[in-house]
Amino acid sequence: MEKQYNFIDVFSGCGGLSYGLETAGMKCLLGIDHDKDAMETFKLNHAHAESYCGDIRDLDNAQVLELLKGEEIDFVVGGPPCQGFSTVGRVKSDDPRNFLFLEYLRLVKLLNPKGIIIENVTGLLANKNKDVLTRIFSMFEDIGYKLQARVLSADEYGVPERRRRTIIIGLKEEYSHIFPQPTHGPR
Repeated sequence: MEKQYNFIDVFSGCGGLSYGLETAGMKCLLGIDHDKDAMETFKLNHAHAESYCGDIRDLDNAQVLELLKGEEIDFVVGGPPCQGFSTVGRVKSDDPRNFLFLEYLRLVKLLNPKGIIIENVTGLLANKNKDVLTRIFSMFEDIGYKLQARVLSADEYGVPERRRRTIIIGLKEEYSHIFPQPTHGPR
């Protein structure tokens, strides 16, 4: 029998990324977000998972471990706030939400998963964000993860919506990276 991978979803919103990963056979153990309405929806979509509704900066490591009840975490996934990286509207390089990925990094350090998955706006890969992306890559590489980033479009995988997102996959060095091949559209 194949192992079922456990994950937590940081900046989970209502749990769309978690839903997709569970459809692929993984198990969400914890969702974390500050938006009360989104977390109510997350709980409905993932009744088996624990949830934390509040500012991630107020969630200490001991609380995280308590919520996980000793379960091993294979992946930390999530969509750190990306307003400051967007290619639409006014961008503020000093927007404090730009640095919430440090909280994501803190949880990765705490849980030491096999891998990470970050979902973000396509603007994250824009030339104007090169320094931020380089810093993010460096921070994760310093704790043992090799990262790759690609823009993927949902319509190329059978979703009836053209939604392009930057996906960053980071895996421990002994693992190889595999981005999924498109299943729909011209090849």
